Amino acid sequence: MTISIPRKGLIALGIVLLLGLLVALPYRMMMTDDLAGKYRPVPSEELLQNAAAAVLTGKQTTLSQNEINGFIAFHLEDIRGYLSETDFIPNQIYLDFKDENSVASYTPIAWHGKSLGVTAESRVLFSSEKKRVEIQIEKVKLGRLTVPTGFALNHAFRKGMPAGVTREENVVFVDLSPYLKSEQAKQAGFELVQAQVQKGGLAFQAKSSIQEYGSQLKQQLEQWLDKNFTGDLTDIMDQLQGYLKKSSLDRKTA
Repeated sequence: MTISIPRKGLIALGIVLLLGLLVALPYRMMMTDDLAGKYRPVPSEELLQNAAAAVLTGKQTTLSQNEINGFIAFHLEDIRGYLSETDFIPNQIYLDFKDENSVASYTPIAWHGKSLGVTAESRVLFSSEKKRVEIQIEKVKLGRLTVPTGFALNHAFRKGMPAGVTREENVVFVDLSPYLKSEQAKQAGFELVQAQVQKGGLAFQAKSSIQEYGSQLKQQLEQWLDKNFTGDLTDIMDQLQGYLKKSSLDRKTA
C-alpha cells in the first residue's frame, strides 16, 4: 500500500531540509580550523633585550616576527587578563607580518566548550604624534567562514572594551600614552621615534636620556684610560671589564 504525500507536504519537507543544510553548512565551515596546532611559538622575552639595546643606541632595529610571537606567548596570561571584559579570550595569539603595515592574525578562542579558530587581516599603523596604534580590520574569518567585520567586532566587544581601547566602525585604536607618559618613561627620558610594521617584523626606534649618559661615559673613559671604546653601553662595559682585568694582570707580572 502506497501513501501519497500531498504536494504541499513535499514542498514543506524540501524547505525544512534546505534550511537544515543552510544552517549546518556554515556551522561546519565555522568549526573547521585548518590552522589548529600549526603555530607553536616558544615563550621568550628576547624581544625586551633587543628593544633595550636599541633604546641605548638610539638606532633603528627590527624586532622579528619570532621575537614578537615569543613575547606574546610568554605573556599570554597577562593578555587574557587584559581582555577579560570582552567575549574575546584567546587560547593563543599568533601574528604574521606579511608586508608593510599588513598583519594577519590567528587566534583560537573558547566558544561554548569548543575551540573556534579566528583569523583576521588588518592594516596596523603607529602614530607617534597621537601616541596610539590604529588597527584597520579588513577581513575576519571564523574557521573557513568569512563574516562581516562589524559583526565580529560587535560580538567580540559585546561586554565592553578593555582600558585604553576604543573603536570606530571597523577600526580599533589602542592608546599608548599611559605607557609613553608614565613616570618610568619620564625618568628615562624615553621617546618613541618610530614603530612600523614591515615584512617579517617591526621596525623600531626610540630615544632615551640613558643614551646621552652612555655617550658621556664613553668620552670620559676614553680620556681617563687613553683608549678608544666602540659599540653601545653594554659593549663599553664589557670592554672596560676586559681592559681592567688585563691591566691588573700586567701589574702583577711587572
